[in-house]
Amino acid sequence: MNEALKTQLKILKLSDIKPNFSELARFYDLDRRTVKKYYDGYEGKAAHRDKSSKLDKHYDLIKQKLSIRGANVRAVYEFILSERDPNIGIFADR
Repeated sequence: MNEALKTQLKILKLSDIKPNFSELARFYDLDRRTVKKYYDGYEGKAAHRDKSSKLDKHYDLIKQKLSIRGANVRAVYEFILSERDPNIGIFADR
């Protein structure tokens, strides 16, 4: 986001002046709803989400199985899927 726009919106907000969102949007080449969103206090998306994985509870088992020579990630996934937890989701080889 443009720092100049953020600064201008802060000044307008502190002065209790409602900005013309359409005019600012044209000037900064943005959508007027985006300008209003930042005027209302939007800070942007979080840099990192702390979301747990379905595999977190199997961490020790995964570590143990991957330490075995010749073991691969797909084989460990298949083992957990068939022997321990059929609800862990799909295997996504990225």
